[in-house]
Amino acid sequence: MRSPQTCSYPLERFEQPVDKCRYLNSFIVDYISRYQLFDDVERYTKIIGLFMRFCTPPNVSFRGLDAVCMFTTLSFFIDDQSDKGNNRYLERYQEIITGKRSPVTQSENALSELLDFAQQLSESYRASADSFRQHLLGYITAQQWERECVNHSQGGFSIEDYRQYRPDAIALFPYLALLKLSENIDESRFFPLQKSQLLFLEQLAAKIAYLDNDICSWESERTDPTALNLIKIIKESSDLSWRDSFEEVLRLRNAAVELYSHNRDCARQVESVLKPAALESTTPVLNQYLSLLECSVTGNLKAMSCLKLGQLRYQPSVSSLAMTAAL
Repeated sequence: MRSPQTCSYPLERFEQPVDKCRYLNSFIVDYISRYQLFDDVERYTKIIGLFMRFCTPPNVSFRGLDAVCMFTTLSFFIDDQSDKGNNRYLERYQEIITGKRSPVTQSENALSELLDFAQQLSESYRASADSFRQHLLGYITAQQWERECVNHSQGGFSIEDYRQYRPDAIALFPYLALLKLSENIDESRFFPLQKSQLLFLEQLAAKIAYLDNDICSWESERTDPTALNLIKIIKESSDLSWRDSFEEVLRLRNAAVELYSHNRDCARQVESVLKPAALESTTPVLNQYLSLLECSVTGNLKAMSCLKLGQLRYQPSVSSLAMTAAL
């Protein structure tokens, strides 16, 4: 059976240099410890640090790294609660995000710090944090949907249901919204056609990411009654074998990557057709935006693959060492 790493993947890839990885690990340890989010601080620091190592470009600001570290740590905390049966805490999170209640528990205080930090970023650049809050609410709602489906009846969970909720459940949209804030990406500079294309690219990136997740984790999830994996759902709702179900999801992922690449190229060509000579070029900010988007997807696959193989220790690649030497 083919491995997902061998598939064509013409998206940008990055890796944080050594000094930033050390900074990230220190930040994660402090954040986890202050709010007592996990008992095994060392293990979760390594896992979260693995995703942060690959899921952001090396030129992201330290404020950006702080923001996405907080959010990623909280998303792992939410996943860690999935087997505990009580989802009331997700409702409390929603009330905190919408300003209807004040934080009480340690994790709620951690969420409050993230929200305050996002607001500080928005005030620094005179931008709005509303997009991040809305995407964060969507992520929480998708998590509730998933838990309710598992608790009541997975048998009634259709492929179409899965495709509707899954993009929001993987946390890419709030993650990307935070990076837009921290890196001051002004979307108003894009042409209307580019804006619609970029929204479509975000949807495709989310689809690629959740398919990557399912491809990497399906073997460990195939016998887990609480796991919602598209390969497993296709297998259980059809006459296909495990191999054929895997190949179908792999085909969907490769088709999404191809469609993403085509539409990314179209978005880059818009300026050459529509931009009046007097207007400032959108190319630099567009390339920055695409780097953030693509790194979050390719980094997710790389981190998932390392996690699957148990490669949690930081071993910088040649390119990472070269970047550090250049700093």
